[in-house]
Amino acid sequence: MSIPLSEKHWEPLDARSPYSAVGAEDVSRLSVARPNQHAPVPLTEARFLIDDYLADQQRLTAVEKFAQKHAAADGPLQARYYRDLIPLQAPKAGQQYAFEVDLDSCSGCKACVTACHELNGLDDDETWRAVGLLQGGTTALPVLQHVTSACHHCLDPACLYGCPVIAYEKDPVTGIVKHLDDQCIGCQYCILKCPYDVPKYNAKKGIVRKCDMCSDRLAGGEAPACVQACPTSAIRITVVDQQKVIEDCEANLFLPGAPEPDYTLPTTVYKTARPLPRNLLPADHYAVTPGHAHTSLVIMLVLTQMSVGTFVVDLGLDRLVDNRLMLGLEPGRVLAGLVVGLLGMIAAIGHLGRPLYAFRAMIGLRTSWLSREILAFSLFAGFASAFAADVWLRSWGSPQPNMTWLLRPAAALSGLAGVFCSIMIYVDTRRAFWSFPLTGTKFALTGLVLGLPAVVLVSLLGASWTGSMSVDDVMSRFGRKLLEWQMAATLAKLGVDALVLSHLRERKQTALKRTALLLTGELSRTAMRRGLFGFVGGVAWPAFLVFGRVNFHPSVLIAAVGLSLFVALLGEFVERGLFFTAAVAPKMPGALAS
Repeated sequence: MSIPLSEKHWEPLDARSPYSAVGAEDVSRLSVARPNQHAPVPLTEARFLIDDYLADQQRLTAVEKFAQKHAAADGPLQARYYRDLIPLQAPKAGQQYAFEVDLDSCSGCKACVTACHELNGLDDDETWRAVGLLQGGTTALPVLQHVTSACHHCLDPACLYGCPVIAYEKDPVTGIVKHLDDQCIGCQYCILKCPYDVPKYNAKKGIVRKCDMCSDRLAGGEAPACVQACPTSAIRITVVDQQKVIEDCEANLFLPGAPEPDYTLPTTVYKTARPLPRNLLPADHYAVTPGHAHTSLVIMLVLTQMSVGTFVVDLGLDRLVDNRLMLGLEPGRVLAGLVVGLLGMIAAIGHLGRPLYAFRAMIGLRTSWLSREILAFSLFAGFASAFAADVWLRSWGSPQPNMTWLLRPAAALSGLAGVFCSIMIYVDTRRAFWSFPLTGTKFALTGLVLGLPAVVLVSLLGASWTGSMSVDDVMSRFGRKLLEWQMAATLAKLGVDALVLSHLRERKQTALKRTALLLTGELSRTAMRRGLFGFVGGVAWPAFLVFGRVNFHPSVLIAAVGLSLFVALLGEFVERGLFFTAAVAPKMPGALAS
């Protein structure tokens, strides 16, 4: 039975309640708050409490109202804030997928970096996406622009064409450049080739890895990790026309502070609605840090060039000196040159992350200078070994046809072809410090600086061992002349090394100026050691042996020439180390050092 709220039946709810002192005549002025109402509803004598409860049950909750409102809408109510993060259709002929970065939306939060790292299971020191910083403008209106970048999935990827084992492939439909981990031998040449510092070497696995645009997620209709994690939707996947990419790259329409795009034709699209200042530069534009030393490559390059230099000098010496006088000295020279060359090639294996798969290295012969170098030095090793065997068998009186006329030039020419390929390996990276004039001159002079004294030393040892010629005869007939040529070659080499210092006067912070700053700054002590070793071993000590008025005992003379060669060899090792550490690699804009 319902009880009406009237004067007769109303009683205070509690003795302590403030309503206990209120009379029935004030009931009409009281109000009771109800859920989901903004205004109180006055009590009247005509309504019962059960009526209010029934009315409350008929009112919708906030959740029900929200659901009802969205059910009646044709589309998402916030659709004006959304945009597609991946294309709805696959690329057509002449198109491919590409990253699109909205510079106006990028806040530099690095959520994309974290998502990429976590989803791909990268090691702690391994990153496939990075966030850099551009800065410029004026003191009145400074500009700071964050830039997120990963692999640009270029139209003409340098990593793909430089790989000796074809461990990269460009998907013909999507245009995504993928790395084939199982095929990689860890030579790291793609790191040198890529101007955007994209491939990363994983020492634990012995291979290089890089971004593949989360191709497995794209195939399933899901956005890549970096795209999905960006809180401002600054990154998305778009479809680009390849011809348009070519035209934009030819006009250098890519990103301020980034390497020029005409080399690899990167497809990443950077968009902004704001005019960027012309003085916009990477935050790390003036930072100079040494590069990787590549010790195994240093040893390989110096020893193979010394070996080839020995065979070339031996070939020239055969034309200058009566061959009958040289028969007793030739076996030692040929064997020494062969051993040095083989040691250099063995040292190169130490640079591979997966040396057991080195046999794959000539697969990329059509496009990779590294594959061509391996082929050329393999031919050199074969011809040099055959030449050494022929010389030694004949020296032991074995009746066989003399093949020296064929094997000697074949060994020298194949060795020169190997050195040329070595030069092109670094020239093809397009680094300023590894230009063809500088690299070609350095590599050729290294062969002479070391090959000339090596021939003298081995000839002196052969003369003292066989007695076919005296030590004095060796020095008088050709030894002093070869040491004079060594002095000239060393002075030329030191002059070429010093040429880069002329870029210190440049006002613009070019790559060669950064190299000069390294050689006069952080690497100055190493550069001084290189100059000291080169001058003492290649100029001062040979000059003393050639022009000195001292009659050396044969054993002392041999030791002196050996010491000169050893110091000169140290100088070439140091120089080749600087060849790598002082070369400034191009890359995407970086951030300020922490």
